[in-house]
Amino acid sequence: MLLAPKSFDPAPPRSHALDATRLVAAIVGGGDARLHLDAQGRNQYHASAMPSDALAYGSSTISSISAHAFQMLMADWQGRLDQPLSPSAYTDALQMLRARLADCFGLHDRARETAIVLAASGTDLEYVGLAAAPGTRPLTAVLLGRDEVGSGCVHSAAGRFFAERTATGARVVAQTAIDPAFADVELIDVAVRDENGLPRSSAAVATELSRHVDRAVVGGRQAVVHVVHGSKSGLTLPGLTDVEAMAARFGGNATIVVDACQLRITPGVIRRYLDIGCIVLMTGSKFAGGPPFSGFALVPVAVQRRARPLPTGFRRLAARAEWPTGWPGADCLQDLSNPGLLLRLQAALVEIERFGALPADSVTHVIARFNHHATHLVKQLGLGEVPGAGGASCLASETLRTFDLSKRWPDCDFDTAKRMHADIARHSHARFGREVRLGQPVKSHRLADGRSAGTLRLSLSMPMIAELAALPPVALDERLERDMAVVGAAISSAADTCLASGELVPSA
Repeated sequence: MLLAPKSFDPAPPRSHALDATRLVAAIVGGGDARLHLDAQGRNQYHASAMPSDALAYGSSTISSISAHAFQMLMADWQGRLDQPLSPSAYTDALQMLRARLADCFGLHDRARETAIVLAASGTDLEYVGLAAAPGTRPLTAVLLGRDEVGSGCVHSAAGRFFAERTATGARVVAQTAIDPAFADVELIDVAVRDENGLPRSSAAVATELSRHVDRAVVGGRQAVVHVVHGSKSGLTLPGLTDVEAMAARFGGNATIVVDACQLRITPGVIRRYLDIGCIVLMTGSKFAGGPPFSGFALVPVAVQRRARPLPTGFRRLAARAEWPTGWPGADCLQDLSNPGLLLRLQAALVEIERFGALPADSVTHVIARFNHHATHLVKQLGLGEVPGAGGASCLASETLRTFDLSKRWPDCDFDTAKRMHADIARHSHARFGREVRLGQPVKSHRLADGRSAGTLRLSLSMPMIAELAALPPVALDERLERDMAVVGAAISSAADTCLASGELVPSA
């Protein structure tokens, strides 16, 4: 029987509590500083390493572990959390994870054709695209939508360290090259929105990406091109048809990396990207609902085979077991284990498998009712919405809504929205009896004076959909109505705080 979040016992027996403490300590190990918890047991994104009863509508930024996944890990690791994990046991466990991930994404006939790289975060996954580039020519990295992908990606996509400590525990100098091989990577930024904050057309984005690839080739460089499937605000650009055309046109002159790190993507679409030779990046800590941070990259074996040998600088980033058998040069990596990453990946996989077992019509119904109630909330609060679909409807656009706060409060800029987000995370429990987690603001459009407008994001996750799908239709609507009422009150309360401090002025 599946465990519902409310079944988690907040006051377990002492032996159980000791195991829970050990599990939390292990889960937050083996990563960078973003995993660190404060005195309240929250990381810098206000996510916890323990299950909670929060209204967790912030999976577009990050998720906390669900009670279901936590209990599954507790049962699986009982009595073993204080024992060292050998490199060979780590290798075996990751191989099993790869097989299960291939199962989840319908790669049964492709399992031998798809290599899977495992990493400590979506930001770390950006290095995979560079590593997969063939030949020895200098690299040009074309990054699409830097404001709508992970904030550290602007560094990792260029082959630079994005933090001062890596998942292996190595101390490094942030924003320096991870290896001399990447010291001359050229980074080009391509916008996903126009100057009015509207999504650019798929054709326009594809044309610009192609122009940069052509310029790179003329300059004797190899291109690594990023496209986005489900950005921070739900954008997918260019469209899959245009990506297919790009792949056919580029040939061996460009490696195409699909940033699907939100994991708001269906297995069928994943397979189409792989079929045309794209690398697909996904994480387990957003839509999947696993604890922060973990990631996995699906790489067509044909792409792996022609990759340049893995630079030795990767020794400071990853363990040997995290890169596939047969990856050129990967034997330079150290034979280490990372129990924290293994636990985070296992927790994410629990949710991916649980979600995959849900009836499709139940998922569709939950998503439809979520959008109905979210639309009502927008109207009730007088907010606007940031266009996130670009005219297309997909899992990314259907499970993530971006609210434009400046529609209600015209001077609400990005910084004010960040303070509102923090206010909601820190004070909603005291004010309303429930902790509320929303997605962090994302830069999308500008106010008249040039400042970025304030936004907040509301999104579903796999664990939440599984929980809601178990409710009868009437109970589902009642639950969503109650949730939206609390979310609305939390947004209004945070705005009142900013109004009282003078950070906002009342709307006309």
